[in-house]
Amino acid sequence: MRNNLLLIGLVNLCLGANAYALSPDAFTSLEYHVNTGVGKTLPYATDTITPEFKKAFNFIDFDNDVSVKLVTYLDTPDRAFKANDISIRVREHVTKPRKSKITVKLRADNPEGFGDVSNYRKAEIDFTNDQAKYSVSYDVPYSPGEIDVKKVDYAKVFEVIKKNKAAWALVSDIYQKNKQSLKQTLVMRTHGWEGALDDKRFDDLEIDFQVWTPYYRRPRISFTEFSFKGSAKDKDRLEQAYKYLSDKVEQVGFEAGHQGSKTGSTFKMSKAFQ
Repeated sequence: MRNNLLLIGLVNLCLGANAYALSPDAFTSLEYHVNTGVGKTLPYATDTITPEFKKAFNFIDFDNDVSVKLVTYLDTPDRAFKANDISIRVREHVTKPRKSKITVKLRADNPEGFGDVSNYRKAEIDFTNDQAKYSVSYDVPYSPGEIDVKKVDYAKVFEVIKKNKAAWALVSDIYQKNKQSLKQTLVMRTHGWEGALDDKRFDDLEIDFQVWTPYYRRPRISFTEFSFKGSAKDKDRLEQAYKYLSDKVEQVGFEAGHQGSKTGSTFKMSKAFQ
């Protein structure tokens, strides 16, 4: 980890950029997640939200338009990237292919854990079950015509990552040492809808509802959650919205089979990493 972060600093110096250590104030983006169950209100792997679902979660006014994506993650069987707190995600936006992207994400338990990083797309704090996770991410667009998310060409993925010098500096050493043993997780299909809370205090927030299921329907499992984003400068109101949404979901009373990280759960289901 330390060697990779030092490498980033050297690359940025060569580029004439100013590298800097992250402070808590650098994390300007906040994202909140509420895991939920859906009972029998939705069919498995649904691409439509039903009247039964809308009735159960009637505190959110949903749009009917669905957004479909395919997601897979890359690592070695012994999780060389995870050992350095790095994740690599390839996401095809089926509904809007031009929004397809590869994301390199660096995670830490606290802001001080990042050392010197710069030129990232965003620094974010994720809240799930009242636990905070810090991350810095780099997004690199790609064409689904060049990379098939269902059968990833690893060399092409890293050729795309090379287009972002800071992201490449983060992964290049690990990739060169482990490129012969790279594997991908199973592919997850996500269906997503947008909505707004019925409480006027928060009706400007975009509430996302997502259903994640394995693309090949094996194992037969699903992850369902609500989420929303906002700016750190609006944290007090976002915390209030988080409590409101969490309380409402708890009152619905559907048991959530999945808790926590969708990334971690996807790796656990994938035979290449067991």
